[in-house]
Amino acid sequence: MKVEIHEIEERKNQHINDLMKNHEEAFREMKEYYNDITTENLELIRMHKEKLVDIRNQIDNNQVTVEHLKLRMIDLQIPLANAITQRDSLNQQLANYKNGVMALTNAKGQLQVLKNKEKECKQKRAELEEKFLQVENEKKDMYTKFEIAID
Repeated sequence: MKVEIHEIEERKNQHINDLMKNHEEAFREMKEYYNDITTENLELIRMHKEKLVDIRNQIDNNQVTVEHLKLRMIDLQIPLANAITQRDSLNQQLANYKNGVMALTNAKGQLQVLKNKEKECKQKRAELEEKFLQVENEKKDMYTKFEIAID
């Protein structure tokens, strides 16, 4: 009976030792698991902090760029306004030019008409002068005949 008790105690002690060993191993594995998670989380936090710093730097750079572009835009508004004014002036000149070209074409047409009328008038004048000379000659002849008839 003592031997059986002793064997039971031995098995009990062996069982306790096995449980303790299993417990320590499970505890060690759990500790490693959570340590790994903690390490990974700390690494993620570090990476996110670096990204945050990069993003803030990028935001600052972008704000500087935006301010620079705003100033550049203000600087370019004056030449733009001048260019718009010049464009409007040139468009007005173009419209005036087109009107001038049309007026010139009309004037050339009227000049041609007037030249034709002048030519006709000169021909008529030449004809009338010729008739006038004929009538003058007839008048002289008649006057001469009248004087001869009177004498």
